[in-house]
Amino acid sequence: MRISNSILKCLKAADVKHVFGIPAGTVSPIYDAMNDEDILPIVTKNEAGAAYAAARYANISGKLGVCIVAGAVGVNNMINGIADAARAKAPVLIISGYVNRWQIGKGALQELDTENILKPITKYSETILDENKVIESLKKAITIALTPPHGPVHISIPLDIQLMQFEDDINWDFLNPSDKIIEANPNDIKEATDIINNSKHGVIMVGKGCRRLGDEVVELSKHLNWPIITTPEGKGVIPSTYKLNYGNFGYSSTDAALNLAYSGEVDCLLILGTSLGESATCNFNTKLIEGKKVIHVDWDKKELGKVFDEDLKIHGDLRQVVPELIRNTQKSAEEPEIRPELNGDYVKNHTGVSLRLFLDRITEFVPKNTLYLSDLGEHMNFVFKYLNIPEEGNFEVNLNYAAMGSAIGGAVGAYLVEENRPVAVFSGDGSFFMNGTEILTAKENNMPIIYFIINNSMLAYVDHGHKFLYGRSLEVFKQERVSIADMMNAVGVKSMRIESIEDIIKIDDFTKDLNGPCVIEIITDGTEPAPIMDRLKSLKN
Repeated sequence: MRISNSILKCLKAADVKHVFGIPAGTVSPIYDAMNDEDILPIVTKNEAGAAYAAARYANISGKLGVCIVAGAVGVNNMINGIADAARAKAPVLIISGYVNRWQIGKGALQELDTENILKPITKYSETILDENKVIESLKKAITIALTPPHGPVHISIPLDIQLMQFEDDINWDFLNPSDKIIEANPNDIKEATDIINNSKHGVIMVGKGCRRLGDEVVELSKHLNWPIITTPEGKGVIPSTYKLNYGNFGYSSTDAALNLAYSGEVDCLLILGTSLGESATCNFNTKLIEGKKVIHVDWDKKELGKVFDEDLKIHGDLRQVVPELIRNTQKSAEEPEIRPELNGDYVKNHTGVSLRLFLDRITEFVPKNTLYLSDLGEHMNFVFKYLNIPEEGNFEVNLNYAAMGSAIGGAVGAYLVEENRPVAVFSGDGSFFMNGTEILTAKENNMPIIYFIINNSMLAYVDHGHKFLYGRSLEVFKQERVSIADMMNAVGVKSMRIESIEDIIKIDDFTKDLNGPCVIEIITDGTEPAPIMDRLKSLKN
């Protein structure tokens, strides 16, 4: 068989069912081989969209996401998506084509050294020039991607190598290194147990590293009678309905979470699975840790002590550490305190549709098990603060890299994780105009994704930020209003418009029995004050 077929056999052995990308001449043998192998290609509208989709698929499922694209222009188009995967620590494999070996250095069409371009934003990047090392290098790259901490990897394969015959007798068995537990030092577990047992008022801070461990973290919270605050990226790990979940902390904190963290009563902070980035710490505000014993657990050793000098740094897998803390710590005999309202009462201090009221109510009109994705823009701050995630639901955002439009393409990959789970995206008009064509990818693959596009006909974060920082703005930050619903209707995507909060009741019927994506355009005028002060203040520093 051709080497291109052997590449797909190797991917199958790694449990790959889909690949994302755009076909091109330098990867045509691999795409041709998909006629022979049971791997479904998802052809996106832009290579960045392919990387966003692969990263969201990998992040949510914990499995390998794969992109196959042309070298040079294809790889460079997807650099934002690869950087997104790197900051999300998503296990993504990028296979790029390269010109024939005999053409290298002669000025061939679309020739570029992508190996070295991608080294700063991948765990591993290699150009394979020996046909006998293709499968060896591919297996190595996949293993590196799936070895905690996860991350993207890249291999570039010249066209002539892809077309060569493959004669080796290969053992296709593949062991996923993610299945191996990184065991914490027993002495660290004992020290953490002692600190927790000697604390009177502790809080658990939950990051996205707790994904797929929500039940265990809730059990620990009940066991200790400790309330939970979640980082923006940890939102959705713990249901909003859980009585000890005080909601989002960091950028756009709920009132309850902020008051709890800064109350002065908390004497221990147990941090689980977060890098404590800018968005999770209100711009690295030391008030979060002041007066507290701080325990930080993460499977990425580089995250420990990076932002704060925690009292106890535990390098280990939460799948081991959380159950051990439940077993070893003392069970609280106290009754849980009644959680205050997550946020204060709504005050109408604006014109137009209220995004807060919309988010307060939207879960009434979509299925309870919906997976929500948020794009980047001013709307996301409302989402962090006001969107409640039901017990059956989930949430996904990559705020560390913060690429506008990443959720629109990312939803395509998210949908493939569980095809029976509804997926809904919150995005803005700015993000839509960057990557909105990936809605057509969802259409072509019959994916019933709901896209909520908040259209305030401006770059609101930029406009409001300039007014805060400089006392003035520029007219070009505002745009002539374009009907996104009409645009999407024109390309065959079912669309509607919400122009008053009363229109929200139409969503239930509108989204029933979808056989493809739909767009719900929410018309706002940008006058509702957004909870963005933490971000704006950070820009003054």
